[in-house]
Amino acid sequence: MRSNGPRLLPAREAYRVRQAFTTLLPLAGCRDGRLRAVVADVLDHPGSLARAQLAYGLGVRRGLPAERALKLAVAVEYFHSASLIFDDMPSMDDAAERRGRPCPHVAHGEAAATLGALGLITRAYALLWEAIDRGPLPRRSAAAALVDECLGIAGILDGQARDVHFHRAGTSLQEAAEVAMAKTVPLIRLALVLPALVAGVGPEALNRLERLAEAWGLAYQILDDFKDRLLASEESGKTAGRDAGLGRPNLPDLAGPRPAFDRLEDLLSETRRLLAALAADGGAESWAPLDRLQGFLEAEVQDVAGRLAEREAA
Repeated sequence: MRSNGPRLLPAREAYRVRQAFTTLLPLAGCRDGRLRAVVADVLDHPGSLARAQLAYGLGVRRGLPAERALKLAVAVEYFHSASLIFDDMPSMDDAAERRGRPCPHVAHGEAAATLGALGLITRAYALLWEAIDRGPLPRRSAAAALVDECLGIAGILDGQARDVHFHRAGTSLQEAAEVAMAKTVPLIRLALVLPALVAGVGPEALNRLERLAEAWGLAYQILDDFKDRLLASEESGKTAGRDAGLGRPNLPDLAGPRPAFDRLEDLLSETRRLLAALAADGGAESWAPLDRLQGFLEAEVQDVAGRLAEREAA
C-alpha cells in the first residue's frame, strides 16, 4: 500500500502547485523561532498535495484564471495541513510521527504547533477570499456558504469532535460511518465543489461532485482505517495502531475486514459511474485530475486486497 499519494496533474502543473504551497505563506515578520519552525516544517514537507492538485486542476479546466485557482487550491491545502497538526496533538490522537517525521508538537512544542496551525488557517482564509471575491454576488455568496458548511462548527469541527469522543461500545456501524464521513468529506468537498462553484459549473455537475466527494471521502477513510490496521509506522509514515489504542472508529475493526473491503469496492463503483456521467456531460479532459485520483484509489484497493489475502492465508 503506497503512502506517497497520487500525482493528479501533469508535471508542470504539479510543480506550480507545490511552489505555490511553499511560497504563499511568507514567514518574513515572524520573529519567534519555534513558530517559524513549525510553519517551515509544514511548507517544506507538504505531502502529496492531493486536495490542492484536485482544486487547481479542476478550477483551471473549468475556466478559472490560474492565479485564482492556485490561491484557492493552496488555501484548501493549508486548511488540511492545519487539521493534521491538531489531529496529531496529545489532546486528540497523540501521534508522534507524520510523513516519516516527528509531528510539529513533538519537534517544537504544543504551543508553537497550535499557533502554527492557526497561522495556516488565517492565511488560508485570506487566500480563499482573494480567490472567490469576484464574479456574480450569488456565486460568491454560495461559495462563502460552502466554506462555512465545510469548516464551521457543523462541518469538519463537528466530525473531529465526534471522532475524539467516540465510544465503540454500543455504537452502530452506521454511526461510525457517519463520523468517518463528517471528518473526511468536508475538505474533499472544498477541493471538488468550491472551484467548480466559483468557476460557474452548472447545478447538475455540482450535484455529481457533491456525491463524488461523499463517496471518495468515505473511501479515503476506509483506506486510512485499513492502513492503521495493516501497516507499520515506518511503512505508512505516521504512528500506526492509534484507532485501536484510543477506541476511535475504524470501519474494518467494526464491520470486519471483508465487509469493509466490499463497501470500499461499492464506493469506487459508484464513483466510476459519477465520473462517467461528468465526462459524458462536459468532456473527459475537463475532469482528468478526478480520473487520475480514481485510478490511484483503485490501485490502493488492490494493495489492500493483496494484504488481506496474505493475512487470511497465514
